[in-house]
Amino acid sequence: MANADLKRIRILEAATRRFAHFGMAKTTMSEIATDLNFSKALLYYYFPDKNSLYSAVFEYVINKMVQDIKDKISSCTDFEEIMMYTIDKRVELINQYYNLFEYTINMVKELPEELERVFKESYVREVELFVEILNLGVDKDEIEVGNVEETARILLYSLFGMRMGILKDMKNMLFPTKDEFDVILALQKKMMKIFLKGLRK
Repeated sequence: MANADLKRIRILEAATRRFAHFGMAKTTMSEIATDLNFSKALLYYYFPDKNSLYSAVFEYVINKMVQDIKDKISSCTDFEEIMMYTIDKRVELINQYYNLFEYTINMVKELPEELERVFKESYVREVELFVEILNLGVDKDEIEVGNVEETARILLYSLFGMRMGILKDMKNMLFPTKDEFDVILALQKKMMKIFLKGLRK
């Protein structure tokens, strides 16, 4: 791996730790540079401002989640087990990087262009993952799906919609607390079992 790539990864890892622990607002570029024993000039060479670094960190943690799920897909033949694992990983990721995601959701109406791009690409990648998992079930002749991509999108919309509906019931329309995420995860798993049962032959 090129030295420049290694430095970029080191920056992303240090920034991820900072953002996850302190949040976006309470983290400065100077602190991240100090953590790395880098000059601020070197940090700004890779990331011209904090928003661009924050967007890259968000993309970095999403990439790690996607890779974990892909590893599970390659090592497991039970599509339902993989689907449940996927829900677990989504919630685990948000819990692990709670401050990172909380800031992102709370600023959703005024997202920087780069972060909006990352959001859209993350959604596309999640759809692709669900398509791949559903196709495992179709290939094994366990489920019957007319349009796999459309079904994957409906499933993802259902997960998003459940979160909003549950939060509304809890009188919380902001970002869920960690305890609320536990409730959401349990209900999403029940919904997923119902959804997949409806697809089975």
